[in-house]
Amino acid sequence: MFSVLHCPEQVGGNPAVLSKFEKELGLSSICISEKFNLYAADSDQVLQTKNRPTWLTELYRMRLILKAFTQPGVVHLNNGRFITPFFGNGLHPREASYSNFARKLIRLYALIMLNTEKALYPRRRNQKAVFVTFQGSDARETKCFIEKYQRNGLAQTVIGRSGQSNHSIRQKKILLSETADKIYSLNPDLLEVLPQGAEFLPYATESTLGAKVLPFIDREEFVVGHAPTHRIVKGTTDVINVVEKLRSKGHKIRLELIEGLCRNEAQKKFEGIDLFIDQLVIGWYGVVSLEVLALGKPVICFLDGKGMRFVPKAMLDESPMVNADSNTLKNEILRIMKMNHMQRSRLAEQGISYLKKWHDPKQISQRVVNDYKSVLAGRHISCV
Repeated sequence: MFSVLHCPEQVGGNPAVLSKFEKELGLSSICISEKFNLYAADSDQVLQTKNRPTWLTELYRMRLILKAFTQPGVVHLNNGRFITPFFGNGLHPREASYSNFARKLIRLYALIMLNTEKALYPRRRNQKAVFVTFQGSDARETKCFIEKYQRNGLAQTVIGRSGQSNHSIRQKKILLSETADKIYSLNPDLLEVLPQGAEFLPYATESTLGAKVLPFIDREEFVVGHAPTHRIVKGTTDVINVVEKLRSKGHKIRLELIEGLCRNEAQKKFEGIDLFIDQLVIGWYGVVSLEVLALGKPVICFLDGKGMRFVPKAMLDESPMVNADSNTLKNEILRIMKMNHMQRSRLAEQGISYLKKWHDPKQISQRVVNDYKSVLAGRHISCV
């Protein structure tokens, strides 16, 4: 069978999970990440380690680009980027500590590397396919947000390095779309701003395989969990304010903020909550919501926007997610708090059924592998 190289970054563990199950389907698949991700599944290799000097990391990056170029099969670029970092119009956080001269050198080096990498892939089109998966902020533009967030400036805050025109993000997407044979999006709102032909792909998560309803515990306080990887995107301020207002009115409720923890530590926290709030802004959910659903816990997130038209109708109809925004969050929390054990059990079973049907890593990996084969076969490249 052919080989697959997942790189150069993973958020939420999707590349690592796909790679694992691609191996089970007989492919030679590997996941290589630029750096360790606290919240994701482990990659097979990591370029940047704590004690590795920058020059050596860049040497490993060059070697990875060479591997992507020479290895026949599939290169799957994840998190909407090339192996080489893309620098937008604004100041990149990594540049902040450098002088203006050093920044210019860094950008010149990155530009040369990016143009080299982009030029290499087409030279091997008779032996290779390039897939790209976009995940969120790697593609999101101002118009992805619902109208009220376009007006109040939140969208510009989230995509600040691209400016109000979204020029940098658009430029990067153009470069990637010119290179890619197929494009996926893990968030449906991104399909508003991705090239025609891009497809919605549900998150693949191993949580589906071990899903189980944990026993319900009657606690003195109702525990609400919230894990803000990006407080503005997640609507964390609204979550905090709503829970504090409920407490001030005598409701026995407590907020558990789950931040800065590794995946295993966060999982233990999830087991001790009664309700999870994902986000109130973007219009979809992340893989962390799926990990909580797999424990039989109810999940609140904002599900709205034009991106919903790209999601299969059956998937939306069967969704166990409780839809809420900052205006309706309080009422939805109170509604869930009042549920009896039978009602909560029904919601938990609905969540696990949903996981098994729509987020099964085996089924999603099979779909992706079939797409690999289709592109390769179209070029008369052997898939055996």
